[in-house]
Amino acid sequence: MKKLYKALAVAGVAGTVALAAMGGVYGVNYYTEQKEARAAEAEIKRREAIVGNRSEVSYGNKTLGSIDLSGMTVEEIITKLKAESKAYKDRKVKVTVDGRKYKFSMKELGEKIFYKASDGTKFQPGDEEKLAEVIVNMDKDRDMQEQYNIITGKASPSEYSVNVKCQYDKKKLEKFIKKLEKNHVKAVTNARITKSGVITEPQNGRSLKLDKIKDGLKEYLQADTKENYNAKYKTKAIKPEWKKDDLKKVNTVISEFSTSFISTSSRGHNIQVGASRINGTFLLPGEQVSFDKVIHDSSDGQSFQAAGSYLNGKVVQTEGGGICQVSTTAYNALLLAGIIPVRRLPHSMTVHYVPLGLDAAISEGVKDLIVENKYDVPIIIKAFTEGSTLTFQIVSYKGVLGDYTYKPRSVPLSSLKAEAYLDIYKNGKLKESKFLHTDTYREAS
Repeated sequence: MKKLYKALAVAGVAGTVALAAMGGVYGVNYYTEQKEARAAEAEIKRREAIVGNRSEVSYGNKTLGSIDLSGMTVEEIITKLKAESKAYKDRKVKVTVDGRKYKFSMKELGEKIFYKASDGTKFQPGDEEKLAEVIVNMDKDRDMQEQYNIITGKASPSEYSVNVKCQYDKKKLEKFIKKLEKNHVKAVTNARITKSGVITEPQNGRSLKLDKIKDGLKEYLQADTKENYNAKYKTKAIKPEWKKDDLKKVNTVISEFSTSFISTSSRGHNIQVGASRINGTFLLPGEQVSFDKVIHDSSDGQSFQAAGSYLNGKVVQTEGGGICQVSTTAYNALLLAGIIPVRRLPHSMTVHYVPLGLDAAISEGVKDLIVENKYDVPIIIKAFTEGSTLTFQIVSYKGVLGDYTYKPRSVPLSSLKAEAYLDIYKNGKLKESKFLHTDTYREAS
């Protein structure tokens, strides 16, 4: 029995030692875990503090033009924005033309200045605080660890750039260009022959590259530059193409055509008034004249009388009845000079004073005879009456027709329809029959 107790005692001691050893291991592990937990918690708090310390400032990759906004507060960014926009608002424009200076501020030019962000959002002056808050709060919606990684450089913050943009005022710029035009541009005045036969003095003109000035200002006012604008321009003299000696050569009748009328009638009176108004019309090369406008211009104090004219297939009494004979006579004289009018319209019914299809009607605001001088030298359209004869002459340089002669020709297709041609001869030989028009007339009712 003693041996058994002794064995149990030994076993008990061994068990106690074993249990004590196991308790020591567990104690060590517990302590270590608690320490690590406290360290992790402290690290979290440390990181939260770092992130919290940056809550009022912007993260990286935030710029205003070339200015880095990283680490700035809302107030600091507002200051930068206002300073930057002020630099643009304070710009001055100076344009000098022939020594005359024109100075403008951005306000006077109506320049519009605003902020444009890289995401396309626009902010107007006065929105600086709103824009600054957008910049500072960017990436602040991420979790703490992501923000910490941004701060420590382990992650990249969102990129956000702001630039000052400028937009010019179209109306104010155009107003300035027109002012330059008024002050510095002068149209050249060629010598001309008045209706009374006097040759006027030519005058030099001045030109200015207004488009160049306008384009230069537009480019500047839309550019991202803080520099002032200073540009100098000079006008250029323009000499007249036609001088007095040139017009002295306009002295040869190159064509003539006449028609008859009753001079003592109201219709005859109207023909004489119309002829007097168109007489002496001077055209430089490329210039045009509207018979409708000239003949109906009553600034000479003369007035038309009531006389027969066509309306809806009937002859009615209207003021100016008969003036179509003026345009018709002119039309035939022009064709004889080789000049085909830009616009010509027939009467509604036939006339008796020219062949069928060779008439030219005018009606105020409705029908017109428009003539352009297609020669490279000036012409004068002369019109006058002698007794019962109305005559038109085309006067120009001697030899302007060269070897050519022109003859209008009517080809009746019926009593109310005709084709018209202009036969062109060179040295007396027919070279071409140029088709002019086909006209169909109404019967008188």
